Amino acid sequence: MIIGIDHGYYAMKTKQVCFPTGLMRYTYEPYTMQNVLQYGGAYYVCGTGRQTLVKDKTANDNYYLLTLAALAQEIRNEKEGEQPRLFLQPDSLTGFGREKQRFKEYLFRKEQPVRFFYEGERYEIQIEDVKLFPQGYSALALYPEYLKDEPSVLLVDIGGWTVDL
Repeated sequence: MIIGIDHGYYAMKTKQVCFPTGLMRYTYEPYTMQNVLQYGGAYYVCGTGRQTLVKDKTANDNYYLLTLAALAQEIRNEKEGEQPRLFLQPDSLTGFGREKQRFKEYLFRKEQPVRFFYEGERYEIQIEDVKLFPQGYSALALYPEYLKDEPSVLLVDIGGWTVDL
């Protein structure tokens, strides 16, 4: 499976899901398993409001955990009994060239396969590769004919806390 993920400051977005980047950690099982990721001995309620703005999304595990929640939601809709091998294609951060390698390593961890529970369902996934693209690249890549005779193009991504050109 190839799964595209936009790791926004306000929301995580995939083809099929969108949820706020808020994350609440619990050392005990919450009263409901709705939107709950269980990973590394802790429980995380995903989508609980929005995180504070961070300059470096790799500074803690929050975006990795949110990525696992997004993957689970995408896989749930495509599941055919076998745990998938994934190729992630996230939209990257504003400082794409400067942060590309670090963000790739952040998402493509050595621990493979990745094992976790989401909403009580067990997932074991093999991430085969992570390919990063600048914000909005996929929008332009889908319609190359729009670019053919243009002397210049301005792509604008208006996010929850940012505007990227």
